[in-house]
Amino acid sequence: MDLFGQKLRQRQKILVAALQNSNSRRAAAITGPQQSHDPDNPGSDVYLYLSYTVGTHHVWHFKFFAIYPTTITYLLPTAPSPTSTFPVVAVSPGKFLDNPTVYNEFLRHVCRKGYIVLFVDSDTGPLDCEHSRMAGKFLEGVQQTIQRKLSRQTNNPPQVAWWGHSMGAKVQAIAAQMTRNRFYQRPAAVIANHFSNDKGNFCNDDALATAPNIPPTIRYSVIQGDSDDIAKTDPRALYDRMTQLNFRQLITVVTYPNLNLSADHYAPLTDPGFPVGGVTNGLDWWLYWKVAVGIFNFHFKNGSDKWGYGSERTNGGTDSAGNKVTHLAEP
Repeated sequence: MDLFGQKLRQRQKILVAALQNSNSRRAAAITGPQQSHDPDNPGSDVYLYLSYTVGTHHVWHFKFFAIYPTTITYLLPTAPSPTSTFPVVAVSPGKFLDNPTVYNEFLRHVCRKGYIVLFVDSDTGPLDCEHSRMAGKFLEGVQQTIQRKLSRQTNNPPQVAWWGHSMGAKVQAIAAQMTRNRFYQRPAAVIANHFSNDKGNFCNDDALATAPNIPPTIRYSVIQGDSDDIAKTDPRALYDRMTQLNFRQLITVVTYPNLNLSADHYAPLTDPGFPVGGVTNGLDWWLYWKVAVGIFNFHFKNGSDKWGYGSERTNGGTDSAGNKVTHLAEP
């Protein structure tokens, strides 16, 4: 990156254009249960907001002789009511997955359901494993973007929830504990997808060891895949360590080989062109999307608790042969 950020701005223009493209790329063959058309289903293809705008905000940091940004890409609902205010969902991505187009379908879905979505990239490069620093920059990026770019569009006071994947879920688990950080805004709910406690090659941040410090009033949802050979037992370990919480849950995504739905580490990705995989299929709208928006609606829009915390959280839809797909949940 050059000193004045020309290359960074050029990259952001490309990302914004990709996110603004309403004809998003889909997998050639959609597998498994089809997307619901029921407006009550948070994973359905019925959207209150038909359009959105995409912008970026950079929070610049100085360290010794280096200057580097936390880059926040945000999606803001517009039509049919551009003067509305919205709750905020802050997304923290996995390692090497800090391009928002990797999660494009998920980001668009949540936005069009009536949320401002912030994609917060606090990772500085391939060797960066300073997860506590990333957590602090995540908090700063969320607070500063709301204050400087979105203060007229967010609810007052801002209502915030977090959604993290892999390393991003670890960053959020650390950030949730940083209650003395001046940028801290307590999230009503945190969703940790395929949480990985990997410490990298040179760093020692251990989110499992400090997980008991997470404030008990935060509702925490841990989602794991039964075919995840990267995070392995880390999601279960995170769930087991947070006994101080007033509410926590563990949802296990079940692989159905006959449906070609793999509950692996990259299942939450929704860009079919990404090298490591990621297809938009029944796991998205019947699990990741439905549970996430169901939780957000419950906290911020007087929604039913059944979609994210109750009976419908395990409902995976019905395949073309009439077989019901069911995931697992604790408690």
